[in-house]
Amino acid sequence: MENKRVLVIGGTGYIGKELVDELIRRGYSVKVISRKAYGEHILQGSVLDKEFLSENIKNFDYVIYLTAVIRSILKSRYKQNATGLGNVIDVMNENKIRKIIYFSTMNVNIKKTGHYGNSKKECEKIIKESSLDYVIIRPNYVYGIDRNNYFYDLIKTIRRTKICPVIGFGGNKIQPVNKNDLARITADVLRYFNPGETIEVSGRNAFSINEVIAIIKKEGNFRFLKFYIPITFLKLFKRFIPFDVDGFDEDRISIKNDFSFGHNLRDDIKEMMKL
Repeated sequence: MENKRVLVIGGTGYIGKELVDELIRRGYSVKVISRKAYGEHILQGSVLDKEFLSENIKNFDYVIYLTAVIRSILKSRYKQNATGLGNVIDVMNENKIRKIIYFSTMNVNIKKTGHYGNSKKECEKIIKESSLDYVIIRPNYVYGIDRNNYFYDLIKTIRRTKICPVIGFGGNKIQPVNKNDLARITADVLRYFNPGETIEVSGRNAFSINEVIAIIKKEGNFRFLKFYIPITFLKLFKRFIPFDVDGFDEDRISIKNDFSFGHNLRDDIKEMMKL
């Protein structure tokens, strides 16, 4: 490794922590911008503070941009996604930093996007119209063997209440990707940086929500009642719901998926059962 200097914006988040660890293991010199966290490798500040960015985004070979407003009841906050990215691009240009990996989302592919999906579409447009050398990564649903993901929440809810809430009718499919695999794939993308690429990173297999629930039922030997929540009902209250209701029940599947994976969802759910 040539000791390349990498700035990870949002490097203390759910994906960011795994990615930073992977980059350090590979010998990169890593700094992180985080709004709240502090410690080794961390520059504490916000992408909305352009003065802070100008003082700190200097002498890096690559920028990896992860930070985003993902969930919020206050819908105007999603505008910060484009504002923050625009600030970073301006400062990169000022300081002659050329290469950026931007984390978008598979949600940009669905037919009807909500506030979060729309903000990511706008950010992709900003990146593509910039003069930077960019790679866009669109992850599918990201999870880990931990207590901070949708699958563990389902396991916990079923254990406690014997009820399994399902948004929509559970037939829509996703290709969940373990955050360890995503970190490794991103580090590979960085190593073989190919400007102008848009890369969709999805897990090994596609599952409907009902299939995921069936795995949980089998592995946990649970008995429970499924409770379906129609999307049409949620749309009546979507202004008060902190995630995109529009498009929630659409498939999120990658047609091309050439990556190798160390994880599969079925085995990972077994491990989550032990938490």
